[in-house]
Amino acid sequence: MNDKQRTFGQYDTPADVADLLLAFCLRKPTDRLLDPSCGAGAFLTRAAQMQTWLAPNHPLPFTLWGVELDSEPARLAQSALPQAHIIKTNFFRLQPGSNGPFGNHLFDAIIGNPPYTRAEWIDRLNQADQAITQLAIFDDRDGLPRALSTGRHPARSVLNRRSGLHAYFFIHGAEFLREGGRFGFVVPNSWLDVAYGERLKQFLLDHFRILAIIESSVERWFSEARVNTCLVVLEKCSQADERAGNQVHLVRLLRPLAELIPFEPDASRRLVALEELAGRLLPGRDSSNTELVARVIMQADLSAEERWGVAMRAPAIYRRARQATNLVPLGSWAAIHRGYTTGANSFFYLDPAVINKWAIESQYRRPLLKSLRHVTHRTITAANSDQQIIYIPTDADISGTAVGAYVAWGETQGFDRRTTCANRQPWYSLPDQEEAHLLLAKGIWQRHFAPLLLQNVLVDQQLYRLRLAEGIPLVAAAAILNSAWLALQMELHGRVNFGEGVLWLAGYELLDLRVPDPRYMLPGQLTALTDAFEPLLELPVIPVQEEANNSAWQAYNFIASEIFHFSDEEALAVNQALLERMNTRRLKARSLEAGTHTYSI
Repeated sequence: MNDKQRTFGQYDTPADVADLLLAFCLRKPTDRLLDPSCGAGAFLTRAAQMQTWLAPNHPLPFTLWGVELDSEPARLAQSALPQAHIIKTNFFRLQPGSNGPFGNHLFDAIIGNPPYTRAEWIDRLNQADQAITQLAIFDDRDGLPRALSTGRHPARSVLNRRSGLHAYFFIHGAEFLREGGRFGFVVPNSWLDVAYGERLKQFLLDHFRILAIIESSVERWFSEARVNTCLVVLEKCSQADERAGNQVHLVRLLRPLAELIPFEPDASRRLVALEELAGRLLPGRDSSNTELVARVIMQADLSAEERWGVAMRAPAIYRRARQATNLVPLGSWAAIHRGYTTGANSFFYLDPAVINKWAIESQYRRPLLKSLRHVTHRTITAANSDQQIIYIPTDADISGTAVGAYVAWGETQGFDRRTTCANRQPWYSLPDQEEAHLLLAKGIWQRHFAPLLLQNVLVDQQLYRLRLAEGIPLVAAAAILNSAWLALQMELHGRVNFGEGVLWLAGYELLDLRVPDPRYMLPGQLTALTDAFEPLLELPVIPVQEEANNSAWQAYNFIASEIFHFSDEEALAVNQALLERMNTRRLKARSLEAGTHTYSI
């Protein structure tokens, strides 16, 4: 990815993606259409093609408009589309009305692939690049796009600096769209499930009929972008009752768009295929077939606080189990703490060469486990540690010691002045890690497991330490945390932030996973669960896709499902959904063959 792509968030839109959104949004050849971040005109070129299909015997109307901040793409767009109006400016500086370039006319459709830029990415651009002068987008005071950072623009009360720039295009763009006009955007899908996406979701609920949110389970639409994306189709609607009565379609595609749209981009038959596909994506009821899975929710029943991505991807058993009284948040019987963030790993983490060079005394070293990558079984001892860590008690007198000399050297390197280190007193003394019983990985690739800590081992911040409440049987807790049901919830609640396929989970997300409380399970249930799980302690941990064929894993999860009050059909649905979610991550991974999953297990 080059600097300009990273900063502007510019990625060429595939014709299949553009055409599908246009099939929803461009309903007449004379519709006024705006792409507010048109780049070199990918969407507008496809819109012009669709106009010729819709009215093959008429000249192209002058109804296509584009706005582009970057000079070179704007020039290319105007050259390719002489009939279009291309405006080189910052879209956020434009306002609807007679004083603006669009006049008093609103648009019938707004489509596009707005930039994925976040404010902190701008600093990464090479300062020598002339494009840096065009990036006065965010105001340092409040994180809003500079053109919106004064006055009473709705973006001020809706979004904040954590939102990607694409979110502002929804809000500012809504002012240019007529009643009944349609939005069709391809955007990152992270906002569907994160807390800072709630305000954007509420804005959409309050101003639009949300027709469809579509993502693919089998392909990444932008191979170079380090994000996973979804398609959003909206219709502007000021009537609250009409919005409430709207059916929201949450759709997962199970086949690549190239197969669903089987004609070449310039083939006139493509229009019929697109119109038919758009109809199949809005079935009006829950639907599942070889092409797609659609969940239909009345807009009145969809809240901004709900995780829309989870609602799209979760099987019915998940939705039922989240309401079941026998399942409680994991946080009700376990505490979760992240491992060390030292602030200077190159100082605190010791390899044999450093230990030997400085002759660091053993009493100032402890075993450290950085990740579960090389852990082969569901138990952990000090022998699993892949490194050692400097561990100096706060009150230790290290004058005249080898570790004291090492600390003095560290200060000459400025480690003590780093923010995290400087906040500790003394800077080289790491806090104690409370005794824990199990571990969970922060990043997951192919293996879902929660190993038991048979010895106390210090861990890196890439691992979570779980401490059980009093009265919780350790093996029973491990049996619950190693189940397919817990793994499925992790798949649904975690995020694949950067496109490489690694699943990341925050501590608060783990605490909200729903599981039985072992303290209230019957003695016979505890015995059955632990007896079924214990054989797995002797077996190596392998990828879930392989483990699902293991008879011991199957028997254990069957017993667990019975205790969780799942029917046989529901237990099967859990296993199938788990495998599907993991397969989706693999298919959409950015560098599956390159082995770039540094922090995964």
